[in-house]
Amino acid sequence: MEAARPRLTSVVVPPDALTLEEKDRLFALYAAHYDAADRRRFLSDLADKDHVILLRDDSGVRGFSTQKLVRAGGARALFSGDTIIDPACWGEQELVRAWSRYAGRLLAEEPSPLWWLLISKGHRTYLYLPLFFADYWPRLEEETPEEPRRLTDAFASAKFGSAWDRARGVLVFPEPMGQLKPSLAEVPPGRLDDPRVRFFLEQNPRYDLGEELVCLARIAPENMRSFALRALLAGMKEGPLPAAACSIS
Repeated sequence: MEAARPRLTSVVVPPDALTLEEKDRLFALYAAHYDAADRRRFLSDLADKDHVILLRDDSGVRGFSTQKLVRAGGARALFSGDTIIDPACWGEQELVRAWSRYAGRLLAEEPSPLWWLLISKGHRTYLYLPLFFADYWPRLEEETPEEPRRLTDAFASAKFGSAWDRARGVLVFPEPMGQLKPSLAEVPPGRLDDPRVRFFLEQNPRYDLGEELVCLARIAPENMRSFALRALLAGMKEGPLPAAACSIS
């Protein structure tokens, strides 16, 4: 009988709390998933983030997601940057639980509305939105309303400057910033039966070249579902994040 896979646990840390070994592991995970991976750019981007969610098992770090609070247009958004999980751990939901608790603690820290700013260069990332949010944009079912459209433009302009192509709703970088390896960029034929996957491909047809669809969703109990909602409420109850590393396993 196959041995049970060790359960993933998570911890939230500021980037400057990472050890050199952990930074090496994070870049190795990134480079295994993306072409045009540049270590210097990766570490610079990492240092610019507020926190990193680390996913671990008994063998060490198996995944991560970088997080930064962005303020623009009179609002605030939680921007999720580089997010990688070792394929051997795909199917685990610890990242969703950890991220939702983290977001809940940000809500507890400040009562103003909080949005999720997500950039997606692959259909797998985009599908997190319909799985855990009632309303999100862009989406197949409706045109993006005025407020989320305005905020998407404000956040994307503030965070990405001239790389933001507002007419198409995507980020286009002047030089390669890392694109999914062909084996990961390929959409399995069966997934094309999903209208949400087809919608993503229509909105971001050059995703395989590293262009990213800019997405927005309101982080609030009334807009979240499933165990992501339960984790959000748990984080709100825990209260604001401390300045130091914070275990959320």
